[in-house]
Amino acid sequence: MKTLEKKRTISLRKQGKTFGEISEEISVSQGSLSHWLKDISLTKEQLARIQYKNDKIKDKFIKYNVLKKRLAEDRKKVIENNAVKEINSISQQDLKLIGIALYWAEGYKRGTWSSVSFTNSDPNMIMLMMTWFRLICEVPEYKFRIRIQCYGLEKIKASQEYWSKITNIPISQFTKPYTRISPTSKGKVGNLAPYGICNIRISNVVLLTKIRGWINGLRALSSSLA
Repeated sequence: MKTLEKKRTISLRKQGKTFGEISEEISVSQGSLSHWLKDISLTKEQLARIQYKNDKIKDKFIKYNVLKKRLAEDRKKVIENNAVKEINSISQQDLKLIGIALYWAEGYKRGTWSSVSFTNSDPNMIMLMMTWFRLICEVPEYKFRIRIQCYGLEKIKASQEYWSKITNIPISQFTKPYTRISPTSKGKVGNLAPYGICNIRISNVVLLTKIRGWINGLRALSSSLA
């Protein structure tokens, strides 16, 4: 039986058939095909046909993967758009909890620190936190201080103007910018935030203490949900 399969396999190969085409006609493993056909010499025409068929299969496979990827991206977009529609309103209590959670994650909470301090490079997050500070924490406009970290002295003015627009705080309330690049960031400047990082600072120990209390309350609540 194996002898007949081998002869048939060799005959098909000499017709310029690919391994895939041979496998469709004869139920044989790829290992057997490789072993039986390793010493078979083929003409230029046979080799050209095999190459053509393999290229067609490869092209079909690439097109299939491209289509599969496109369909996957379309499905993800539908899921994302539907999820966006779920967030259609934010109550005052929602805003309060969101701000507490963000400060818990991103704010400066060292015990000896006496100022409220929140730092991020995402303009949307900074706008959200400014709303939180204004509406929930009731911070007067004159209490806000903004400090930016930018990557190069030539970017200071553009960065200040950008974050002034995002925070709606005049540049006169900006403190001296920080332009030093940390050792871990050297060589990555091109990938860093184009307008640097924005730090919101409010000198108010009472507010800082209240925020710590809110965080402790949220921590206790989250523990009870576990």
